[in-house]
Amino acid sequence: MKNATLKKGLKATLVVGGICLVIPAVYAQGIGQQTLERQMVPTPQKIERGQRLFNEQCSSCHGANGQGGAPMGERLGAAGFSQGLNRSGGLITIYNVIARGLPDAEHPVYNNLFFQDQWATAHFVYTLLPGSPSDSPQTIAQARQEAIEGVCDPNIRETIADRLEPTGAEQIELGRATYAAQCASCHGDAGRGDGPAAGALVPPPRNFAAPIEQWTNGSSPLAIFNTLARGIDGTSMPSYAHLPEEERWALTHYVRAELTPAEILQNPSPDEIGDVCRALSAPPAPPAISIDRAMQFLVADQGEQRAIRLALYGDPQVHAQGDPRHGERVYTQNCVSCHGVQGLGMRNIGPYGAFPPYLYLKIDPLVPSSVGGTYREVAQRVTAGPHATLPNMTAAALLSAQDWRDLQAYIVQFPGEGRERVRPMGPPAEAPTPHQDGVPTEEAPGDEGQEQAPAVPETEAPTE
Repeated sequence: MKNATLKKGLKATLVVGGICLVIPAVYAQGIGQQTLERQMVPTPQKIERGQRLFNEQCSSCHGANGQGGAPMGERLGAAGFSQGLNRSGGLITIYNVIARGLPDAEHPVYNNLFFQDQWATAHFVYTLLPGSPSDSPQTIAQARQEAIEGVCDPNIRETIADRLEPTGAEQIELGRATYAAQCASCHGDAGRGDGPAAGALVPPPRNFAAPIEQWTNGSSPLAIFNTLARGIDGTSMPSYAHLPEEERWALTHYVRAELTPAEILQNPSPDEIGDVCRALSAPPAPPAISIDRAMQFLVADQGEQRAIRLALYGDPQVHAQGDPRHGERVYTQNCVSCHGVQGLGMRNIGPYGAFPPYLYLKIDPLVPSSVGGTYREVAQRVTAGPHATLPNMTAAALLSAQDWRDLQAYIVQFPGEGRERVRPMGPPAEAPTPHQDGVPTEEAPGDEGQEQAPAVPETEAPTE
C-alpha cells in the first residue's frame, strides 16, 4: 500500500518548490562543462551544418538563410535576423530558444534535433546578427551549471511521487526478468553480491542484505533508481540509463520488494527528487547505428574536432627540457598499441564487451593540436579521461613530469593540424627552486601557476 502521507508531502515539494533541487556533482545528467565549451566554439563545419538545418527547420518562418520575408513568419511576427534578436543575448540565448522554445511568442521546441545540431543551428543564426552580441554573465553561469547538473523538467517532477511504490505484480515480474538478465551475474540470484562475476570485482558488488551503512546511495526507491541511471564512480557498477524507464522502475521495485530486508528499506527524501528529475529529463540517446557508420561520422568529424582543440587548448607549448627522443620511448611503451606509429591511429581495436555484437574502437590520429597548451595541461586532460583506467597500459597518472614534457615534445613532431603553431618555451629565467620535499622544479616561463593541476609526480624519467 502506498504511503499516502509521504506521497502527498513529496508532491507538495515537487510542485511548490518551483525549481528542481540542486545537488552538487551530478555529472551524469548534464552534458558536462567540457562538452559545453566544445559546442560553443564556432567552426566552419558547425556553421555550414547549422545553415542547412536552419533552412530545413526554420526558414518557413524566418526566411531563407534568416533573411525574413516568409509569409508564415510575417503572420506570426517572426522576422529575419539582420536587425538582431528581439531580446538581448548571444549564442547561449539563441540555443535556449531553439532547445526550449518561447511559449510567450509561440516559438516551438526543436527537440527533434540532437543537442549538437541545436548548437550548430545557433552558431549559424549568430553569424546573422549585427554587432556580435554577448550573453549576460547570469546566462553563462546558468548554462555552465546546467551542463554539470542537467535540467529538471517541471512536468516530469510532478510525476515522480506516483512512482514510489510498485504498480502491481506485473511490474515486479518485469523487474525479476530484468534483474536476471542485467544484474544477477554480479549481484547473485538472491542479491547477496555472490554472482559468478563477483570474484573479479573490486570493490565487490552490493549485497542487498548488508547493513544500510554499507550502501553507497541508500535504499530508497529514488536512491536505487538514480543509481541505475548514474552508476557509481570508482566501482564496477555502470549506468543503466540505456534501459527503458519502465524497466528501471521495475528493477528498482523488484530489488526493494524481493531482495532487500524490510528493516533496512528507507523512505525517499525530498533531496533525492532533483537527482531523479534530472535523470528523467535528460534527452534521449540517439538511435543506434552500425560501427561502420559511426566510423564514417568520426572521420568526417576529425577536421572540426581539431579546430575545436586549437581553439580550446591553444598552441602547443613545448617545454625547454622536453626530449622528443625519450618521448618516443614513452610513446612506444604506452601509446603506440592504440594510437599507432606517429599517431596515425588504429582501426577496429577490440573486441570489447561481454556479449555480441562486440564493440570495435577506432582511434583517431594524434596531431600536434591534440597536445595544445603546456605539458601540465596535456597531462591534466589525459589523466581526467579514459586513459587512467585503460587495461594493458601504464596508468597515465603514473607518468612523471619529465615523461609528459618528453611525450609532448615528441607528439608535436607528428604531421597534421597545429604543427605550424608549436611554440617552444624558453629556458628557465631563474635557477630551479626546491619543493618542500626537496625535489627540484624545472618550470619555464609560461608554466607558472600550473603546479596544482594536474598532480603529475616530479620523478626522474627512466634512463637506459
